[in-house]
Amino acid sequence: MNQITLRIVLSDGTILDVTTSAGDIVKWEEHFDLGVDKLEKVTHLLYLAWLSVKRLQKTSDSFESWIELVGNVEVSDPKA
Repeated sequence: MNQITLRIVLSDGTILDVTTSAGDIVKWEEHFDLGVDKLEKVTHLLYLAWLSVKRLQKTSDSFESWIELVGNVEVSDPKA
């Protein structure tokens, strides 16, 4: 399993770079009943980002509340 690095830009301009853990991916797969290779919707990416941010204790907000604070989320290019 490869870790996924995400860049999250909050509406206030704060940038969070997070790397998923195995636990984040397992929780994502259980929630969507898909393999992480099927990550294709914005909701999928936001949920994975939220799981990582929550694990890192950078939010205590519910997913529904947290996404209202997000301006953008994308997979970071590990070669950049």
